[in-house]
Amino acid sequence: MANFSLEPLQVTSRKDAFISYSRGDSLNFAIKLQEKLTEKGFKVWFDKQDIAPSVDWQEAIYRGIESADNFIFIIATKSVKSPYCGLEIERAIKYNKRLIPLVHLEPHECWELIPPDLSKINYIWFREDQDNWDESFNRLLSSLDQHKDYLELHTDLLLQALEWEKNQKQTNYLLIGEERNKAQAWLKQKFSEEFPIIPTDLHCEFISESLKNANNLMTQVFLAFSEQDEEIKEKIRKILLREGLTIWTNKTDIKAGKKFQEAIKKGIEGADNFIYLISSSSLKSEYCQQELDLAFSYNKRIIPLLIESLEPDLIPSSLRGLQFIDFTADYTSSVSKILGQLKKEPSYYEKQKILLVKALKWASQNQNRSLLLRGYNLQQFEAWLKVAQKREDYPPLALQEEFITASQNKSEETSLDVFISYSRADSDLARKINDELQEVGKTTWFDQESIATGDDFKVEIERGIKNSDNFVFIISPKSVNSPYCVEEVEYAQKLNKRFITILYRKLSEEDKKNLPPALGTCNLKKYHLN
Repeated sequence: MANFSLEPLQVTSRKDAFISYSRGDSLNFAIKLQEKLTEKGFKVWFDKQDIAPSVDWQEAIYRGIESADNFIFIIATKSVKSPYCGLEIERAIKYNKRLIPLVHLEPHECWELIPPDLSKINYIWFREDQDNWDESFNRLLSSLDQHKDYLELHTDLLLQALEWEKNQKQTNYLLIGEERNKAQAWLKQKFSEEFPIIPTDLHCEFISESLKNANNLMTQVFLAFSEQDEEIKEKIRKILLREGLTIWTNKTDIKAGKKFQEAIKKGIEGADNFIYLISSSSLKSEYCQQELDLAFSYNKRIIPLLIESLEPDLIPSSLRGLQFIDFTADYTSSVSKILGQLKKEPSYYEKQKILLVKALKWASQNQNRSLLLRGYNLQQFEAWLKVAQKREDYPPLALQEEFITASQNKSEETSLDVFISYSRADSDLARKINDELQEVGKTTWFDQESIATGDDFKVEIERGIKNSDNFVFIISPKSVNSPYCVEEVEYAQKLNKRFITILYRKLSEEDKKNLPPALGTCNLKKYHLN
């Protein structure tokens, strides 16, 4: 199994376990358990030590459950009957915490009151004068150690997702850089053995939105549906989010104040795939028909899902030639078919989308030369075009071909406005700055676009710095400690370039010692990736 520990995601309040119990039956047992676990190095949330005076004790308990990797429930007659313990169990189940039931006192007359989510798990027996404490305790330790890295990140990501949710899902609370990449790898982790802990819907949405934000709000799937089909749409959306896919829907992606039709158009342009939920309601919807027509006009891959039994002649002729996925039949098989379709040639449809978005922007800005492709970007889209021109399904648009031709014919600039220096960990911000500078007509040197395959990396970087009027440096702990970034700064200083520094992430005192001297006197512009 992969190691999922990641320092930037660690949360100081995270605990290894939360102990839920009834004071009437198991106070002394719970105290002993907490002390023994602490002796073994575990961080345990325990009400007698973790609820401060003059605080809302119920909220404190909820925060404790959220911040714990494991939920230990001590089974006894009073705990099984306790409405307070019941609320704690509900909270743990809501956030998909690993449940570890310990039997302290058998509730003979009320076993049936134990919630199903707990009753289906093998109990660890700690009955007084019946079970060997040390053997039972070792079983508990073994349970706590199982998949420890996975559970720690489950908790860390949950706490960050809850903070994002509490702050109206503002983008500056989303994951970036290495944090986002680690979270994406965590979400895709599957276990060969049965493992009851899975990400919550909130985890999935938080990670998906972080990916979407990193990709300039472009997505892998646009979901087209009728308002009457909201329930099945939401079910499908959650399935796709669980697979780590980014989704666009009119319910989640149209911000307040945005024009509805323009937002829909942007959503379709910026999606790899167009999933259309076919029902009697969607077929009658003027909006759904407009969305479908636009998807066809952009040569999007269209995946129709039949969610209601319909007479064949009711389905538009434009859809009849496409392969349907029948969601009215076997549900599991239908889900597999959707995922199978989305996994076919994902790179082809992603490039088709990116090229479309770039070409449309270029055309809308009177063929702005600074938006044209170059270097590696031009190479990869030239290769895509050669493949696309041979396809009968989803071929390139005339606009895409025109955009590539204009890029090929563009004369090489001997002078550029800006060279962007950054650490790979800060790629999200660097890419956004590059795009926005190009949109206002500035010519930029950005390694992800400006270095063609096979070129000498160091030579091209030095040429880029030499040809640029300004040197933009994104300051973060990673960039000031990167020997490559420092070399770029030193070379720019040698050429007396004008420095523009952007403080992206706060530096520790140790990091500040590594800040290149050439940057020490520059005025810093603070930047948040929104």
